[in-house]
Amino acid sequence: ERLYVVDGYAGWDKRYQKKIRVICERPYHALFMRTMMIRPTPEELAEFGEPDFLIVNGGKFPANRFTTGMSSPTTVDLNFGTKELLILGTEYAGEMKKGIFTYMMFEAMRENSLPLHASMNQGKDDSTTLFFGLSGTGKTTLSADPHRNLIGDDEHVWTDTGCYNIEGGCYAKCVNLSRENEPEIFNAIKFGAILENVNLNEESRAPDYTDVSRTENTRCAYPLE
Repeated sequence: ERLYVVDGYAGWDKRYQKKIRVICERPYHALFMRTMMIRPTPEELAEFGEPDFLIVNGGKFPANRFTTGMSSPTTVDLNFGTKELLILGTEYAGEMKKGIFTYMMFEAMRENSLPLHASMNQGKDDSTTLFFGLSGTGKTTLSADPHRNLIGDDEHVWTDTGCYNIEGGCYAKCVNLSRENEPEIFNAIKFGAILENVNLNEESRAPDYTDVSRTENTRCAYPLE
């Protein structure tokens, strides 16, 4: 079968930016990571070289639960020594995103910086606001303010000179999403966005954001810009 290789960056601050390489089997995983990472220019891609962190996503292939220490066909293994992430037995794309965040948290603390699970936006007077919260508690919604510039919706690092966003995309929860209640997020879902765990209406093929029969963790990934 065909394999997909996606190169990108984590971290907008060039002093701390890391090169990430993703190797995966499914095209939607490749598109997801191209959306969620900072996308290199053609010139940067030509000079990309070896990555700082490697993700190998073999999610369609189950782990051997008879292996010592393994109790499930699903495993997500991160090795800080080799700087590699291996995913088996799950095709949930969010595992790759969280793997990069975990790696960047580890690196940030080594660099005397503070990793933040928070969204961030900026006002016209250059004031910034951080919104802290667990997954699904409203960080993306609160930061998507039409009167303020969005910096990022989930992962940031606080350094000695300010805060920077780790990602190049947003990952919004979609339960009961509507244009009336969350217009910034609703209107960001266009061709090329990735819906995950969202059921479609069988007749119209339109997303049904009220349907949580599969899971309440319905998600959409779309570019930051």
